[in-house]
Parts: sequence; C-alpha cells; structure tokens
Amino acid sequence: MNELKQRKTENGIDYVLVGDYYIPDLKLPEENRPIGKFGRLHREFLKEKYPARYNELILSCELWSYLADVNEQAQPSSLER
Repeated sequence: MNELKQRKTENGIDYVLVGDYYIPDLKLPEENRPIGKFGRLHREFLKEKYPARYNELILSCELWSYLADVNEQAQPSSLER
C-alpha cells in the first residue's frame, strides 16, 4: 500500500495529514496590538448593525488589525492636550 506524505501542496495551499485526511495548514497573520476599549465597542457595533461586514472581516482574518486601527484612531493624541 502507498505511504501517505505528511505534507503536500496543491493549488498553492499546504495540507497536513491528520489521521487519514489532509487538512489545510492555515495560519493567521501575527497581530500584537491591543484592540482596547474603542476597538471592543466598534466590534460590538459591527456585530449588531453590520453583521455582513463583521463576518467578512473575520473570514479574511483582518478583524483584529481593523479593530486595532480603529482603537489607535480613536485615542486622543498627546498633541491635542
């Protein structure tokens, strides 16, 4: 019987052998910025008022970066004080 490879690439996607099945080896982008108070508020706003946009951001792995950007924009800068 043929031995199955532990990893394979097909159509530009890497797959890992788990049991008898190949599962896509997906990795989320690294994001270390905190989303803060304003990011959390905006996340709840998106969930309630714009669920399609919220799901689009989740599925494209951009939600955390988007919320971190919103939080940074909402923070008052030290120049305004």
